[in-house]
Amino acid sequence: MSVSQDDHEVHLPTLQAPVKALDPHGVQIVGLGTVVFAISMLICWWQLAALEAIGKGWWLSTTLVGTGIGVLALVVLLIRRWRRLRA
Repeated sequence: MSVSQDDHEVHLPTLQAPVKALDPHGVQIVGLGTVVFAISMLICWWQLAALEAIGKGWWLSTTLVGTGIGVLALVVLLIRRWRRLRA
C-alpha cells in the first residue's frame, strides 16, 4: 500500500454515556456547603476574641451570611425537588 492512498477508518461520533447525574437537584452539595459554613460559624464565634485581636472579626459575619444563604438555597432546592417528584 502506498502512502498516497486514502485509507480512512470510519469513526462514529462520540456518544454520551447514559449515566444519571449524582445529584440532579443540587441538594447534597448545597447541604454540605451549608454545614461547613455552620461549623465555621461556630468556630469563629468560639474564637471571636482571638479573631478580633488580629483584625479578623469580620469572619464571623461572613460565615453567618454564608450559612443564611445556604439555608435559603436549601429551602428553594427542596421545594423544587418536591415539585418535580410530585409531577
